[in-house]
Amino acid sequence: MLVTWYKNIIASSPTLQGRADIIGNGSLLIYNSAKSDSGNYSVSVAPPGDLTGSLSFRVNIYDPVTNVSVSQSPAAVDETSPAVNLSCSASSGGMTYTWMREGQSLVINGSYVTLDGGRILQINHPNRTHSGNYSCNVSNPVSWGDAMRFLNISFSDPSTSSLSGGAIAGIVIGAVGGVILLIALIIIVVFCVRKRHREREKKPAAPHKDAIRTVSGTTLSPDDPAYFTMNNIMYRSSSISMGSYIMNNGDNTSDYFRNPSPNPPPNPPKVKHATQV
Repeated sequence: MLVTWYKNIIASSPTLQGRADIIGNGSLLIYNSAKSDSGNYSVSVAPPGDLTGSLSFRVNIYDPVTNVSVSQSPAAVDETSPAVNLSCSASSGGMTYTWMREGQSLVINGSYVTLDGGRILQINHPNRTHSGNYSCNVSNPVSWGDAMRFLNISFSDPSTSSLSGGAIAGIVIGAVGGVILLIALIIIVVFCVRKRHREREKKPAAPHKDAIRTVSGTTLSPDDPAYFTMNNIMYRSSSISMGSYIMNNGDNTSDYFRNPSPNPPPNPPKVKHATQV
């Protein structure tokens, strides 16, 4: 019986040279099979004295699934982002991609869309409810592998400040500048007060004025605004009647009372009466 094997309609394919044998029952044995050995195979059998028979079929060789990983784009996502993509990849062997969230199969509709044969999971208009653990399962008929990634959708909390970093920095700088300005104003005010105090201490005191005593014995201050002197006679500006004042012609009244003579003058001083204003 003659058995002949063909790959892609080519007998004894060069890619199988040295790696394939026909064993006793007519089967084809391929050593160190590789993905490149995939293809359409056929076999013909010609029994002695009988018609030749043939059979064709497809052979697929798969690589094992290895190094499964999930990546995210963009890396940072919030509720204002239009979409976020989770991409699943494997070094080899991938054929089928299945997405799950928190261990449950995803329903691909609404916000969830798959692209590139299911390798990419796209989430449109993400919000905080989309946060969670996403896993991708990569498989083929002979092996499988999976990987997981946590997706965080950040959101603005109304109870916290929505100011940007630059705005906060500006507020801090403004506050520090205001404190410095306030300190400078306090220093200036203290300096001015101390300067004025020193000037007052250095200013000479006003000259002393002696009191004037009337005939009736009343003591009057020369600075009293109720009295004034004219032609060596003191007058009072109020409506109360004045007593008589003893004043020497040509003498200073204050000098007279500061240095009184122990003996009465030879001539009695002239008495003049103040007139009422």
